[in-house]
Amino acid sequence: MKTGVIVIGHGSKLDYNKKVVDFTAEKMKGMGLGPVTPAYMQLNAPTIDEGMKWLVSQGVDTIFVQPCFLASGMHLTEDIPLAIGLPIGSKEGQIMVGDKQVTLKYCDPIGEDERIAQILADRIKERM
Repeated sequence: MKTGVIVIGHGSKLDYNKKVVDFTAEKMKGMGLGPVTPAYMQLNAPTIDEGMKWLVSQGVDTIFVQPCFLASGMHLTEDIPLAIGLPIGSKEGQIMVGDKQVTLKYCDPIGEDERIAQILADRIKERM
């Protein structure tokens, strides 16, 4: 099994939003997860489909789909699963990417995490 990661952002006309997702995906490279690529639901490239095709071209047969979102909502519960080919409510499944069958494992958003509180406190301290 060769794993890879697609880090999915919403996409935006504002360049900074893309930079945050790109930065996050870049930092995840070399963490023992296999190839990592950013991808976007809309407005930016690569698209989700392009990101999955790139991972498959790298020999990946299991893709961890990691939304780069703080909390869950319709994009995470409906839009992204439909875009990646998983039934709504499913966290794992098999799909075809080109002519290769791959396993998708859909991960949770950032969610409740003490590290987020620390980051926000650090931002406040920077402004003090």
